Amino acid sequence: MVVIRDPLPRLVEKFGKEIVDLIYRYSEIIGYSVDQEDDLKIEFNPDRPDLFSFPTLVKQIKTYYYGEIEIRRSQSKDENIKVDVSQGSRSIRPYFSAFTADGSSIGSYFDDLIDYQETLHSTIGKNRLKVAIGIHDAEKTGTMIHYRTVSRSVRMETYDGFSGTVDEVLRNHEKGKMYGSLLPDTGRVVAITDEDGEILSLPPVINSYRSRIDQNTKKFFVDITGTDLNSVKHAHYLLSNFFSSLKYRVRMPTINGIPAFEKSSIATFDYRPIRPRRKNIDRYLGEFLEDEEIIVLLRKMGYVAEPGSPEIVVYVPGYRVDVMGEMDVIEDIIKAKGIENIKEKEIYIGKFGRPIYKNDMKNMIRDVMIGLGFQEVMTFVLTSSVYADGYTGGVKLLNPKSDDYSVIRDKIYPNLIDLIARNKKHPLPQKIFEIGEKMVDGKQISALSCVIADTRSEFSVAKSYLQAFLSRFMKGDIAIEESNIYGAIEGRSGYIKICNKYIGMIGEIHPEILDRFSLAVPVSFFEVNLDHILSIGL
Repeated sequence: MVVIRDPLPRLVEKFGKEIVDLIYRYSEIIGYSVDQEDDLKIEFNPDRPDLFSFPTLVKQIKTYYYGEIEIRRSQSKDENIKVDVSQGSRSIRPYFSAFTADGSSIGSYFDDLIDYQETLHSTIGKNRLKVAIGIHDAEKTGTMIHYRTVSRSVRMETYDGFSGTVDEVLRNHEKGKMYGSLLPDTGRVVAITDEDGEILSLPPVINSYRSRIDQNTKKFFVDITGTDLNSVKHAHYLLSNFFSSLKYRVRMPTINGIPAFEKSSIATFDYRPIRPRRKNIDRYLGEFLEDEEIIVLLRKMGYVAEPGSPEIVVYVPGYRVDVMGEMDVIEDIIKAKGIENIKEKEIYIGKFGRPIYKNDMKNMIRDVMIGLGFQEVMTFVLTSSVYADGYTGGVKLLNPKSDDYSVIRDKIYPNLIDLIARNKKHPLPQKIFEIGEKMVDGKQISALSCVIADTRSEFSVAKSYLQAFLSRFMKGDIAIEESNIYGAIEGRSGYIKICNKYIGMIGEIHPEILDRFSLAVPVSFFEVNLDHILSIGL
């Protein structure tokens, strides 16, 4: 999840009370959550990065409620600035894009700009691995800019006043320690420099003092470097949309040294055409709408929509990086119309179904666990890999939308421990269970996971609940084969065996893990694979 926040009085001062009130109403259209304490806090799903700042969110609100529709226009050329890209830089961080934005002083929106830059770094940039963004005062950069490699012995002064060689910056500056590993360990590194060779930026690490921006900056030069072309393209349009939201004029400098297909890939992404089929629009809306009404709904959602033959032509702005095809456009039509205004229809299947055996068994298991005093919960199958060193969480996704949901879990109980940690205010004992899916050795497995948090929740407590659960469904002695289970105390954990077949794991959580989750009471657990139990004869 992505969170943005700002004090309510400041938002009212910037945008007006009416707009702030509409932030709440618009959440029902888009599907984000709004909380208000000292600050107004908005929590977004990761699929709409164009909304991850207050200026861009307000732009879409005005489009929806005030009819400030998107106009199809291409980014004009900034003839005053030229950029040369060297072949050496392309061997380290190969993809590059840039734009300029000029208008009035950034003023009170300075913090919004920096926050949005860092949000893009952490989301689509994957902590600057795929994309790094440098923002400069264009009145300080000069008219000739180079993306090149430089020696580690070249000196620079960082935006916060640290002075030294490039190598010293990478080794000693806080940002250098955080992101220096993204550059080669030896040899030359990439840099944005001016015509005299002065470093303006050291992607993906840090900007220089030479071109530092402040609240008085009126013209910006933005460089975007990365290792993934799509991510660079997305960052280009998302950040240029931020400036457009503030009524800045966004233009493209002349960039030399980039292959034509890369330039074309970035240029053609803006206002890319999609023709949603009429039959699919009618099918998912459940009713027929005239073309004119559909066009109005699309324009309210920020698209450029025009009549076409035989289908409506929809032009998708470059900043709508979430739109991949026809179904995304139809979804926005439904949102604009209002899901509550979609008429219900009875679906006639013409067949009689019966419960799947496995689902029947899951329902029986739920009844047993509730009878044992447990409360059922549901956590995400996609999770993060932050539990402890050496635990990856399962199968890593190649291109996750968020680091919080970057792996498919191979264990469920860490999610339940995290859930208990988030609910420490509730009285003890806390006994929760989940029947969910996980991925083990490339196979999807259904599992029952139970966690008990109490002042006395030793290994024996988890074992007693395990025996009570299994005795309801099968005969045979339970054997525990001692083993080191992730997160459990050595000697108080192991694998569960029935009929000489492994069915799961059990243990008492190690104090170090409890400390990481700030839990002050013992926690024990067991987790059994339902597929294995079914194969034995549940």
